[in-house]
Amino acid sequence: MSVACTVAVTAGVTLVMSVPAGADPNDGGSCPAGAVFAVGGTWDPTGQTTQPVTDRYVAQGYAAKPVTYPASFWPLGDQTYDQSVAAGAQTLRTEVNAFHAQCPGSEIVVTGYSQGARIAGDVLGDIARDGSIPQSQVEGVLYADPRNSAGGIETVVPNVVPGATMSGARGGFGDIAVREVCIEGDGICNMPKPRDAPEVFVDSVFGYFTKHNTYTPMMSEPAPPAAPALPETPSVPLQPADIATAIVTRVVENITPYLTAALTTVLTK
Repeated sequence: MSVACTVAVTAGVTLVMSVPAGADPNDGGSCPAGAVFAVGGTWDPTGQTTQPVTDRYVAQGYAAKPVTYPASFWPLGDQTYDQSVAAGAQTLRTEVNAFHAQCPGSEIVVTGYSQGARIAGDVLGDIARDGSIPQSQVEGVLYADPRNSAGGIETVVPNVVPGATMSGARGGFGDIAVREVCIEGDGICNMPKPRDAPEVFVDSVFGYFTKHNTYTPMMSEPAPPAAPALPETPSVPLQPADIATAIVTRVVENITPYLTAALTTVLTK
Protein backbone atom coordinates (compact mmCIF):
# COMPACT_ATOMS: atom_id res chain seq x y z
CA MET A 1 0.00 0.00 0.00
CA SER A 2 1.35 3.43 -0.90
CA VAL A 3 2.11 6.09 1.68
CA ALA A 4 -0.72 8.26 0.29
CA CYS A 5 -3.26 5.44 0.66
CA THR A 6 -2.05 4.68 4.16
CA VAL A 7 -2.49 8.31 5.20
CA ALA A 8 -5.95 8.47 3.64
CA VAL A 9 -7.15 5.27 5.35
CA THR A 10 -5.69 6.38 8.69
CA ALA A 11 -7.38 9.77 8.42
CA GLY A 12 -10.68 8.12 7.56
CA VAL A 13 -10.52 5.76 10.53
CA THR A 14 -9.62 8.65 12.81
CA LEU A 15 -12.57 10.68 11.52
CA VAL A 16 -15.04 7.84 12.08
CA MET A 17 -13.67 7.11 15.56
CA SER A 18 -13.93 10.80 16.51
CA VAL A 19 -17.77 10.63 16.29
CA PRO A 20 -18.88 8.15 18.96
CA ALA A 21 -21.88 5.96 18.34
CA GLY A 22 -25.11 7.50 19.57
CA ALA A 23 -23.67 11.01 19.58
CA ASP A 24 -26.07 13.94 19.44
CA PRO A 25 -26.42 14.88 15.76
CA ASN A 26 -27.11 18.50 16.72
CA ASP A 27 -24.31 20.91 15.92
CA GLY A 28 -22.05 21.46 18.89
CA GLY A 29 -24.85 21.48 21.45
CA SER A 30 -26.22 24.79 20.15
CA CYS A 31 -29.68 23.33 19.59
CA PRO A 32 -32.42 23.18 22.24
CA ALA A 33 -33.85 19.92 23.53
CA GLY A 34 -36.77 20.55 21.25
CA ALA A 35 -39.14 23.13 19.84
CA VAL A 36 -42.87 23.62 20.36
CA PHE A 37 -44.77 24.96 17.36
CA ALA A 38 -48.08 26.49 18.48
CA VAL A 39 -50.97 27.44 16.20
CA GLY A 40 -53.78 29.56 17.63
CA GLY A 41 -57.45 29.39 16.78
CA THR A 42 -59.61 31.64 14.63
CA TRP A 43 -58.84 35.34 15.21
CA ASP A 44 -55.62 34.42 17.04
CA PRO A 45 -52.99 34.77 14.31
CA THR A 46 -49.97 34.63 16.64
CA GLY A 47 -50.82 31.66 18.89
CA GLN A 48 -51.64 33.51 22.10
CA THR A 49 -54.40 31.01 22.87
CA THR A 50 -51.93 28.16 23.21
CA GLN A 51 -49.41 30.05 25.36
CA PRO A 52 -49.94 27.77 28.41
CA VAL A 53 -48.89 24.77 26.30
CA THR A 54 -45.84 26.63 25.03
CA ASP A 55 -44.89 27.61 28.58
CA ARG A 56 -44.96 23.98 29.73
CA TYR A 57 -42.47 22.91 27.09
CA VAL A 58 -40.27 25.98 27.41
CA ALA A 59 -39.82 25.03 31.07
CA GLN A 60 -38.36 21.73 29.80
CA GLY A 61 -35.78 23.48 27.63
CA TYR A 62 -37.77 23.66 24.41
CA ALA A 63 -37.71 26.68 22.10
CA ALA A 64 -40.99 28.54 21.59
CA LYS A 65 -42.06 28.70 17.94
CA PRO A 66 -45.46 30.42 17.64
CA VAL A 67 -46.83 30.14 14.12
CA THR A 68 -48.25 33.26 12.46
CA TYR A 69 -51.06 32.79 9.94
CA PRO A 70 -54.30 34.58 8.91
CA ALA A 71 -56.55 32.77 11.46
CA SER A 72 -59.51 33.98 9.42
CA PHE A 73 -62.99 32.66 8.63
CA TRP A 74 -64.91 34.50 5.92
CA PRO A 75 -67.34 36.32 6.10
CA LEU A 76 -66.04 37.31 9.55
CA GLY A 77 -62.52 37.74 8.17
CA ASP A 78 -60.82 38.74 4.95
CA GLN A 79 -59.83 35.17 4.00
CA THR A 80 -61.91 32.02 3.75
CA TYR A 81 -61.41 29.14 6.15
CA ASP A 82 -59.78 27.08 3.40
CA GLN A 83 -57.35 29.87 2.52
CA SER A 84 -56.48 30.44 6.16
CA VAL A 85 -55.91 26.73 6.83
CA ALA A 86 -53.76 26.35 3.71
CA ALA A 87 -51.61 29.35 4.63
CA GLY A 88 -51.20 28.12 8.19
CA ALA A 89 -50.29 24.60 7.13
CA GLN A 90 -47.70 25.85 4.67
CA THR A 91 -46.09 28.16 7.24
CA LEU A 92 -46.08 25.49 9.95
CA ARG A 93 -44.57 22.84 7.69
CA THR A 94 -41.90 25.22 6.40
CA GLU A 95 -40.88 26.21 9.93
CA VAL A 96 -40.86 22.63 11.20
CA ASN A 97 -38.71 21.49 8.27
CA ALA A 98 -36.28 24.37 8.79
CA PHE A 99 -35.90 23.59 12.47
CA HIS A 100 -35.36 19.89 11.84
CA ALA A 101 -32.72 20.64 9.19
CA GLN A 102 -30.86 22.85 11.67
CA CYS A 103 -31.36 20.61 14.72
CA PRO A 104 -31.95 17.05 13.45
CA GLY A 105 -31.58 15.55 16.92
CA SER A 106 -34.11 17.77 18.68
CA GLU A 107 -37.69 16.84 19.55
CA ILE A 108 -40.61 18.53 17.80
CA VAL A 109 -43.97 19.28 19.41
CA VAL A 110 -46.84 20.55 17.26
CA THR A 111 -49.88 21.91 19.07
CA GLY A 112 -52.96 23.86 18.06
CA TYR A 113 -56.38 24.97 19.20
CA SER A 114 -59.58 24.93 17.11
CA GLN A 115 -58.67 26.07 13.58
CA GLY A 116 -55.05 25.81 14.73
CA ALA A 117 -55.67 22.18 15.74
CA ARG A 118 -57.00 21.51 12.24
CA ILE A 119 -53.73 22.88 10.83
CA ALA A 120 -51.49 21.14 13.36
CA GLY A 121 -53.25 17.81 12.87
CA ASP A 122 -53.02 18.02 9.09
CA VAL A 123 -49.28 18.72 9.22
CA LEU A 124 -48.71 15.89 11.72
CA GLY A 125 -50.55 13.57 9.34
CA ASP A 126 -48.37 14.73 6.45
CA ILE A 127 -45.18 14.10 8.45
CA ALA A 128 -46.41 10.62 9.33
CA ARG A 129 -47.05 9.83 5.67
CA ASP A 130 -43.94 11.28 4.03
CA GLY A 131 -41.38 10.11 6.62
CA SER A 132 -39.38 13.33 6.35
CA ILE A 133 -38.82 13.44 10.12
CA PRO A 134 -38.42 10.39 12.40
CA GLN A 135 -41.82 9.87 13.98
CA SER A 136 -40.22 9.06 17.34
CA GLN A 137 -39.02 12.68 17.51
CA VAL A 138 -42.44 14.20 16.91
CA GLU A 139 -45.50 14.55 19.12
CA GLY A 140 -48.74 16.48 18.87
CA VAL A 141 -51.32 17.97 21.22
CA LEU A 142 -54.60 19.02 19.60
CA TYR A 143 -57.23 21.03 21.46
CA ALA A 144 -60.78 21.14 20.06
CA ASP A 145 -59.78 19.68 16.70
CA PRO A 146 -62.55 20.14 14.08
CA ARG A 147 -61.44 16.85 12.47
CA ASN A 148 -61.46 14.90 15.73
CA SER A 149 -62.65 11.36 15.07
CA ALA A 150 -64.90 11.61 18.16
CA GLY A 151 -67.31 13.98 16.45
CA GLY A 152 -65.28 16.81 14.98
CA ILE A 153 -67.61 19.26 13.25
CA GLU A 154 -65.83 18.65 9.93
CA THR A 155 -66.82 14.98 10.16
CA VAL A 156 -70.52 15.77 10.69
CA VAL A 157 -71.61 19.02 9.02
CA PRO A 158 -71.83 19.28 5.20
CA ASN A 159 -70.26 22.08 3.20
CA VAL A 160 -72.46 25.12 3.88
CA VAL A 161 -70.25 28.22 4.06
CA PRO A 162 -68.45 29.06 0.80
CA GLY A 163 -64.73 28.49 1.16
CA ALA A 164 -65.10 26.33 4.27
CA THR A 165 -64.60 22.73 3.17
CA MET A 166 -65.56 20.11 5.74
CA SER A 167 -62.72 17.66 5.18
CA GLY A 168 -63.87 14.69 7.28
CA ALA A 169 -61.73 12.60 9.62
CA ARG A 170 -58.00 12.15 9.00
CA GLY A 171 -56.32 8.89 8.11
CA GLY A 172 -54.36 8.77 11.36
CA PHE A 173 -50.92 9.89 12.53
CA GLY A 174 -48.82 6.77 12.00
CA ASP A 175 -46.53 6.23 14.99
CA ILE A 176 -46.56 9.88 16.05
CA ALA A 177 -47.88 10.26 19.59
CA VAL A 178 -50.83 12.65 19.34
CA ARG A 179 -53.05 13.64 22.28
CA GLU A 180 -56.48 14.98 21.40
CA VAL A 181 -58.14 17.13 24.05
CA CYS A 182 -61.85 17.77 23.66
CA ILE A 183 -64.48 18.91 26.14
CA GLU A 184 -67.62 16.81 26.00
CA GLY A 185 -70.38 18.79 24.34
CA ASP A 186 -68.08 21.21 22.52
CA GLY A 187 -69.60 21.17 19.05
CA ILE A 188 -66.27 21.85 17.34
CA CYS A 189 -64.80 18.50 18.37
CA ASN A 190 -67.64 16.45 19.93
CA MET A 191 -70.74 16.70 17.75
CA PRO A 192 -72.90 13.63 17.06
CA LYS A 193 -74.75 13.14 13.81
CA PRO A 194 -78.30 14.57 14.05
CA ARG A 195 -79.82 11.25 13.04
CA ASP A 196 -78.07 9.47 15.93
CA ALA A 197 -78.89 11.88 18.76
CA PRO A 198 -80.75 15.03 17.68
CA GLU A 199 -81.00 16.50 21.21
CA VAL A 200 -77.29 16.01 21.87
CA PHE A 201 -76.54 17.48 18.45
CA VAL A 202 -78.38 20.67 19.40
CA ASP A 203 -76.63 20.75 22.78
CA SER A 204 -73.26 20.54 21.04
CA VAL A 205 -74.13 23.52 18.84
CA PHE A 206 -74.89 25.57 21.93
CA GLY A 207 -71.81 24.02 23.53
CA TYR A 208 -69.68 25.98 21.07
CA PHE A 209 -70.75 29.17 22.85
CA THR A 210 -70.53 27.79 26.40
CA LYS A 211 -67.60 25.36 26.30
CA HIS A 212 -65.33 26.04 23.34
CA ASN A 213 -63.48 28.90 25.05
CA THR A 214 -62.75 27.01 28.28
CA TYR A 215 -59.62 25.04 27.34
CA THR A 216 -57.02 27.28 28.96
CA PRO A 217 -56.87 25.41 32.31
CA MET A 218 -56.37 22.10 30.46
CA MET A 219 -53.47 23.53 28.46
CA SER A 220 -51.53 23.97 31.68
CA GLU A 221 -51.89 20.28 32.55
CA PRO A 222 -49.59 17.67 30.97
CA ALA A 223 -52.20 14.91 31.28
CA PRO A 224 -55.37 15.58 29.24
CA PRO A 225 -58.81 14.47 30.44
CA ALA A 226 -60.41 11.34 29.07
CA ALA A 227 -61.70 11.68 25.52
CA PRO A 228 -65.47 12.14 25.28
CA ALA A 229 -67.62 9.51 23.64
CA LEU A 230 -70.42 9.85 21.12
CA PRO A 231 -73.96 8.51 21.57
CA GLU A 232 -74.52 5.10 20.04
CA THR A 233 -76.38 4.88 16.76
CA PRO A 234 -80.00 3.87 17.47
CA SER A 235 -80.80 0.27 16.58
CA VAL A 236 -83.98 1.55 14.92
CA PRO A 237 -83.23 4.63 12.77
CA LEU A 238 -85.14 7.76 13.71
CA GLN A 239 -87.59 9.07 11.15
CA PRO A 240 -86.90 12.53 9.62
CA ALA A 241 -90.02 13.99 11.24
CA ASP A 242 -88.93 12.71 14.64
CA ILE A 243 -85.46 14.16 14.18
CA ALA A 244 -86.87 17.56 13.15
CA THR A 245 -89.26 17.62 16.11
CA ALA A 246 -86.49 16.70 18.54
CA ILE A 247 -84.18 19.39 17.17
CA VAL A 248 -86.80 22.15 17.32
CA THR A 249 -87.84 21.16 20.83
CA ARG A 250 -84.24 21.14 22.05
CA VAL A 251 -83.47 24.49 20.44
CA VAL A 252 -86.43 26.02 22.28
CA GLU A 253 -85.26 24.43 25.54
CA ASN A 254 -81.77 25.87 25.10
CA ILE A 255 -82.93 29.34 24.10
CA THR A 256 -85.70 29.77 26.69
CA PRO A 257 -83.43 30.53 29.70
CA TYR A 258 -81.62 33.27 27.76
CA LEU A 259 -84.85 34.80 26.48
CA THR A 260 -86.36 34.68 29.96
CA ALA A 261 -83.33 36.41 31.47
CA ALA A 262 -83.32 39.06 28.74
CA LEU A 263 -87.03 39.78 29.10
CA THR A 264 -86.74 39.91 32.88
CA THR A 265 -83.96 42.47 32.60
CA VAL A 266 -85.97 44.61 30.19
CA LEU A 267 -89.19 44.45 32.17
CA THR A 268 -87.57 45.27 35.51
CA LYS A 269 -85.87 48.43 34.29
